[in-house]
Amino acid sequence: MSRLFSFICLLAASIAAVTADSENVLVLTESNFEEAINGNEFVLVKFYAPWCGHCKSLAPKYDEAADQLKEEGSDIKLAKVDATENQALASKYEVRGYPTILYFKSGKPTKYTGGRATSQIVDWVKKKSGPTVVTIESAEQLEELKGKTELLLSDTLRMPNLKPLLSTMKSQNP
Repeated sequence: MSRLFSFICLLAASIAAVTADSENVLVLTESNFEEAINGNEFVLVKFYAPWCGHCKSLAPKYDEAADQLKEEGSDIKLAKVDATENQALASKYEVRGYPTILYFKSGKPTKYTGGRATSQIVDWVKKKSGPTVVTIESAEQLEELKGKTELLLSDTLRMPNLKPLLSTMKSQNP
């Protein structure tokens, strides 16, 4: 009997661990939505339906992305809204299918166009939330940014030591 009880407890704990939501994903409802959006500069909101297969598939990756951003000390918040329970919000933001993901920057929504993998979610929100211009002050900083930016403009007159590194980057990325 003791072994059976231990087995049942272990099984229940395993199921709970697999289905547990991340504590770093904000759970939004009609009563706290505006406060969360207005209280945070950057919020990615997933409108979902509990029965939706795509939503279930996305859930662990979305949770991992929220955990990663939290661990990095990011100000970006990930949130979710059960659209079946919060139909007024779903209607207001024209949710037509599940999941619908919107990115709120300073309270203004835009459609999420990134991928569904953890790294793609994190990269997309960082790109959208980061500064549009970065001043590069050293070769080390330029090396760190290498591969993270799509466009790089530089004033090599003020920093002539960057010219060889820029030439190398250009030859590697024609």
